[in-house]
Amino acid sequence: MIIGIDATKLMSPNPTGVEVVTADLISAILRNDLDNTYWLYSSMPLAEHWTKNTNVKNIVVPGKRFWTQRHLSRELKQHPPNIFWSPSHILPNNLPPKSVATIHDLAFSLFPQSYALKDQLLSLLAVKKAIKHASRLVAVSQQTKKDLKRYFQVPGENIEVVYHALRSDFIITDKDLITIYPELDKYFFYVGRLELRKNLLNIIKAFVQFNKKYPEVKLVLAGGKGYGYASIKRIIKKNRLIDRVVLLNYVPVEHLAILYHKSLGVVFASQYEGFGLTILEGFASDVPVMTSSLGAMAEIAGQAALLVDPKNIDAIAEGLQDLYTNDKLTQILVTKGRAQLQKFDWDKSAQKMIELWTKL
Repeated sequence: MIIGIDATKLMSPNPTGVEVVTADLISAILRNDLDNTYWLYSSMPLAEHWTKNTNVKNIVVPGKRFWTQRHLSRELKQHPPNIFWSPSHILPNNLPPKSVATIHDLAFSLFPQSYALKDQLLSLLAVKKAIKHASRLVAVSQQTKKDLKRYFQVPGENIEVVYHALRSDFIITDKDLITIYPELDKYFFYVGRLELRKNLLNIIKAFVQFNKKYPEVKLVLAGGKGYGYASIKRIIKKNRLIDRVVLLNYVPVEHLAILYHKSLGVVFASQYEGFGLTILEGFASDVPVMTSSLGAMAEIAGQAALLVDPKNIDAIAEGLQDLYTNDKLTQILVTKGRAQLQKFDWDKSAQKMIELWTKL
């Protein structure tokens, strides 16, 4: 059986989020399945290690503008695989009779105010197309499956839940970063796109409350600029936090794990997530995690994180204080975090995807 995969996520020079998990899942699938044949579609040649197995072929489809809908669609029409899988919600045209799309979250629909109108509409159209044409949908959490059923009326039997796991290149070393980040001593750590739906306005407002009692602590926000970044910058300036809220933009992975490990804890109280990779990274770093009591974040964290109402600024501020002052609580959370992390495994997720091919 030939499985074709949109492998464009493997080409990102600075992978984050979806690119990272897509690479790890594809790698695990290829590691666990030597029986099926895999065609990895990309616009440029992939790194050689992706095709080291004899059952894997990189099919380079040249083209830039509208690559998925124009160039990949033409390739699928001329040389169709038995099954096509898109690791995102975007499907090309000319699909073979069996196809699969992965839905990472539905934030564009549930929190439209956090998106530019164009991005919101494009995502909505792409998800509706995936729902209509894909043989199966993959949701990355039970919460995302519930949302697909509730808001898009997708039958539950058409949705398979396949969890993410800790990124494979997440390695804590003893490298000294003091010369690179000299301003960091005591700090809470946030990792993710700097955008409104990550609830950063409420997190910063809560930090203002906390910082009045504990001015020695900083808040580090690491991630690329997203929708609403200007509002985030304004609230930092308005509250005179320029020297206490540190914006790091994109952090290379060789620094990321160390910054997690040296932090006082992880702050990840989003309004909505499809999964929450930051939670697992916090667990792997042996630091306490505070996250949202809602949806997929509570699902992924289980009992191993401090759960707070993301709409309640006072609750977030109290959570920061608890993580900073309650050593017994933080040790309990770190211990539970290690145990919770073991529930997420790329090989198990790969086996679920391989089983899905056989069931189609």
